[in-house]
Amino acid sequence: MNNTANTARDEILSRLSTSISKNTHIPNHAPHFEGAIKIEGELLETFKTNHSNNKGIIVESSKENLPATIAEILRENEAKEVLYNVDIDVDSSALSASVGASANLVPYTKSVDEIRSQLFSIDTSIVQARCGVADLGILCLSANKDAPRLSSLITNTCIYLLPKENIVQHIFAGIEFAKGYERKRSGDSNYLPTNIIFVAGPSRTADIELITVFGVHGPRKTYVVLY
Repeated sequence: MNNTANTARDEILSRLSTSISKNTHIPNHAPHFEGAIKIEGELLETFKTNHSNNKGIIVESSKENLPATIAEILRENEAKEVLYNVDIDVDSSALSASVGASANLVPYTKSVDEIRSQLFSIDTSIVQARCGVADLGILCLSANKDAPRLSSLITNTCIYLLPKENIVQHIFAGIEFAKGYERKRSGDSNYLPTNIIFVAGPSRTADIELITVFGVHGPRKTYVVLY
């Protein structure tokens, strides 16, 4: 940007600042995010209902039983190659013991260029969700070095792990939750995640004949394990 552009920008911003300070009658309404969709009942039950309506599969578990629950889902789907983000709320040794020899667990610790040939042949992934949004029944994910965004996009089946206490009312609260998580993780109060992803359920695409096709741009089948 040249000096002329800088000067013009500064002049515009200065005039705006002066105008606001002199025109105190200008209304400054706080934004309202509550109540876009009326929620009746508890957030958890609302989330479960709405996410099920989005064709996602809800499985209830507990922190202690997560390895066994995940292993059961993998067996049901005959998973062979399982990619997992290293930030999932499960001990990798306990998960490996529960899964046994039925599937190969692959931690997502390398770049896509290093494991490209392997990455796109993996059938299942395990991803930690940051929160659930009750009024829409969707999941909020945030990407970082321990949770690459491709992990939720490239497999036929994706298993999302979600603590029951991390259910918020609306999408704005979901964004704030993800931002807060990444700021705490990074230790930077001004940090913003590179990607915030919202997942409604299995991917679906309607072609020109208005036929809904599942799994065209994402997993064909999705599980949410609540614990």
